[in-house]
Amino acid sequence: VAFAFRSLVLVLVLALTVRSSPHRKAGASARLREGCPDQKDPKFPTTVKVDIRISNSERAFGVVHDIRNRSLAPWDYRLDEDAARFPRVIADAQCRLSGCASPQGQEDRSLNSVPIRQQILVLRREQRGCVPSYRLEKRLVTVGCTCVTPVVQHQSQQQPAAQAALGRREGSP
Repeated sequence: VAFAFRSLVLVLVLALTVRSSPHRKAGASARLREGCPDQKDPKFPTTVKVDIRISNSERAFGVVHDIRNRSLAPWDYRLDEDAARFPRVIADAQCRLSGCASPQGQEDRSLNSVPIRQQILVLRREQRGCVPSYRLEKRLVTVGCTCVTPVVQHQSQQQPAAQAALGRREGSP
């Protein structure tokens, strides 16, 4: 118990030392909240400057290229270009097969290849005088495909009765 109490006191002393450190600005977080409007405030800025250069963008492509060819639901990319959008080019996946690939490479039509979709944010360029500005826009892109079992719809109790009535109409003069 004495060891636990000493540990607790040590943690409290350490916390007080950090709070009163000369390297930490006193009340910095409180001032940030005091002087800055939040999103509910009508003074909250609706525009911001954004550096649109993307860092580390070349790392991911090699891994995706391998996966899209090894998948049981392989896909290809179609490039969607739009000069008034950032990013200007978006790769949109398209499933190669309607069925799925077997381990031997044959198409198995008892399964379905379906697209995997992801909603992304893009910047839409709008020219305002000489200064280009951007607004956020949502876009749905297909990022790949996956193999699934087909959806089987079971007939409800009403459907057989409707089919029987249809059969009677077809059979009657």
